Amino acid sequence: MTLLFFLFGFLLSTTISNVAAKDFCIADLKGGLTPGGYPCKSLQSVTVDDFVFSNFTVGTPNQLKMSFTPAFVEQLSALNGLGFSLARVELEEGGVVPIHTHVDATEVTIPTGGNFTIGFISSDNVVYMKTISEGNIFVIPKGLLHFGLNVGKGKHSAIYVFSSEHRSLQVVDLALFGSNLDSNIVAKTTFLDIEQIKKLKTLFKGSG
Repeated sequence: MTLLFFLFGFLLSTTISNVAAKDFCIADLKGGLTPGGYPCKSLQSVTVDDFVFSNFTVGTPNQLKMSFTPAFVEQLSALNGLGFSLARVELEEGGVVPIHTHVDATEVTIPTGGNFTIGFISSDNVVYMKTISEGNIFVIPKGLLHFGLNVGKGKHSAIYVFSSEHRSLQVVDLALFGSNLDSNIVAKTTFLDIEQIKKLKTLFKGSG
């Protein structure tokens, strides 16, 4: 048992030393994503451009009147191993962010323009919701369902920060109506009208 603790302590101290010995780990995107992130590029191949993302601009609005520009590790390889990433979002007037979740990331919303109603639903089904604007910050705990709506005149814009360099995403509407889950099962499990489900399946390009 003493030997086991010694080996564990040695491996832990070695890991900490290796991490501390490196100032950064620029992602080698060709190496493939693992649970621990991407492998590091060799220091000889690192340049200042690895620390810069130059396309953090407003994107093209989708059918929800929302544009989303990610700055994840795939766009900014210097984020590898740092445990956070960013995104730039802009909502046209009347635009919405549908109910969704990130099982692996807390989300921080920092509005930069417009009025935005944002909220999340806790695991005991309590809704925490508030209309925010520039000067506010809103925190959404990891894994909880959340949503947003542009409730002001004109556009809403915001910077999002996630506690993962490549956060996951599951949108409830896409899971139900953008998949091949049989419409009868959706009807039975959601109590929605079958005709409405078929309309939504057409909208979200689902089948079944």
